[in-house]
Amino acid sequence: MYVYLLAPIFLMLAMIVGWGPRRLPTRAFLYMLGIVVVLGILEYFTGYFPAITWPFVLYMVLLAVIIRGIRILMERSFASFSNFTRNRTLMYIVIAIVVLLALSVFGFGGIITLGFIVLSIYPSLRRRPRGPHPLSEVGGVAGTLETLRKSLNRLGPIAVLIIGTGIALIATSIVSGAATGIAAATTYGEQVALVKATPTTTLPAIQLSDVPIVERDNAAIVLSNAIGSLGPQFHVSMSGLSLVRYQGQLVWTAPLDYNNGLIWLTRHVSPGYVWTSASNPSAKPVMVLNQSYQILPQAGFSYNLSRVLYQHFPTLIIGTSDWELDPTGHGYWVTSLYSPAPGLAGLVTRVIVGSALTDPTTGSTVYYALNKQPAWVSQVVGPNFAQNEAQRYGWDRGGFIASTFTHQLATQPVHQTPYNVLLGNGALGWEIPLTSPNAGDNSLSGLMLINAETNAVTYTPFTGIQNDLAISQRIDGATLNSTLSSGRALLYNISGALGYVAPVVNQSGIVQQVAVVDPKNVSQPIIASSLGDAVGQWQSYLAGAGISGPAPTSEKTVTGTIERVATLLESSGASGAAVKEYWLFLIHGVAYRASLSVNPNVVPFIKPGDRVTITFLPGNGTPTTLDTIKDLSLQSK
Repeated sequence: MYVYLLAPIFLMLAMIVGWGPRRLPTRAFLYMLGIVVVLGILEYFTGYFPAITWPFVLYMVLLAVIIRGIRILMERSFASFSNFTRNRTLMYIVIAIVVLLALSVFGFGGIITLGFIVLSIYPSLRRRPRGPHPLSEVGGVAGTLETLRKSLNRLGPIAVLIIGTGIALIATSIVSGAATGIAAATTYGEQVALVKATPTTTLPAIQLSDVPIVERDNAAIVLSNAIGSLGPQFHVSMSGLSLVRYQGQLVWTAPLDYNNGLIWLTRHVSPGYVWTSASNPSAKPVMVLNQSYQILPQAGFSYNLSRVLYQHFPTLIIGTSDWELDPTGHGYWVTSLYSPAPGLAGLVTRVIVGSALTDPTTGSTVYYALNKQPAWVSQVVGPNFAQNEAQRYGWDRGGFIASTFTHQLATQPVHQTPYNVLLGNGALGWEIPLTSPNAGDNSLSGLMLINAETNAVTYTPFTGIQNDLAISQRIDGATLNSTLSSGRALLYNISGALGYVAPVVNQSGIVQQVAVVDPKNVSQPIIASSLGDAVGQWQSYLAGAGISGPAPTSEKTVTGTIERVATLLESSGASGAAVKEYWLFLIHGVAYRASLSVNPNVVPFIKPGDRVTITFLPGNGTPTTLDTIKDLSLQSK
């Protein structure tokens, strides 16, 4: 909460122990001022300033009412219960206390709070000898409160201020969590309606040559290994590592951030950023230096990214910040912005309203409403928000009773985090596979695709399909090299049929191969050295299974004369592992690659001078992997 709100809390607590506004010692004001200033400095450096929400306002109102009631109970003693019930002011105060306790029991903190209350009144519950009390002794709850007041008064102002601060912070978290739980029961329909998912019957076809094969963790390793001599002072910012479109390709990019505060004090600027291809695992990372980036997550004072964002948007919920590149290669921070909304118990409640574009060189920050951001911006919807949308949508569309008892339409995400994917329209999005709440269920109930630029949500239900966890187990069992393992498998519409695409990585997290798996069949996964080769084998598999789909729209056909022929041997990397043979053809000065799986009756027999017709998907690696090849010279003989 805001530190300047602690001062009135301290004053109210001081009134409880009996000081009163006029009797409050002067040194107590100095203690309050010192604590508020220290906390303000700490929050200034951390850059964390949460917004005031209605649960916090409710807490402040209830706290004021309860403190006033305790003060009245301390100053008055009532002789009988009838006198108490006739006092409407005290009745309202007791009702407010009961409401607070009812809110508390919705959370674990409420149990702790009730425990302290029971312990505090326990001495008054013990059996005492019958007989009248001395006139100077007050019994019952009032006596306990009086004893507590005297004890706190003897402790002094500083002890009361410390205890009061702790109580205020604990009560804030209790009431906030309890209010969210109550909202889950009273606004159920509104919560589910927050996710406006469009139902679809199948996944859209995609451009396979642009599928992101390199995963986020793999990209972080590759980029970190590329910074070299800058490593002692800077590191690849994991908080800013983003999948974006840059110069017609998908790339992972991140700025160089400071390793610690001392380096920021001595350097005060970051030299630049790094990026690497997301679809070509063999591509080398690129460093862009000679920049002067000042606004970074690890910078201090007014150069801290969180601090800059809070200064511009104090009333909004600030989401994740992604590092993106404009067409000229200049880096920017793109931050998602949210406003509070009703939500299910335990979920972050927010609605996306837009994004902020921050220039890391000047600190200039511009707000863009949703769908109004520049065309080159790829990531507006953050992963946490996308995951919460999937959780809300999967709660149960059958209603509150169904979500609590029958779980008629309930689903839940397979993973704790979503994954970057390529959408059918060429945009970037988040893929979230959903399964049933039953433990051990490896089936796929449905798939949510969330457009990271527009927050357009689609949901595709499935039956008879395994989820990616089961697919990864199949890939692991099919790899010839025991040191290789499957990355996260993503479901795509490949050549007219659904198939999982997954990278196969080594123990260091570097992509070695690509796997394509049929989710509806138990056949062996297709594992190849490149995406293009894997897709070529996938198309042959579909043709053999009698599944015909539309040919890729970007497939190209070239007819020419073979200038040179060479062979290439590739191994999976372990001694004794199987070696695969490839043929390299030079046509019109361009190198192409083919394996026996393309056409075993033609590929090994091609020689220089033969005239051939080839088809391929552009952009699927270097050299380009062929989908088909026909030897026109061989056919004419």
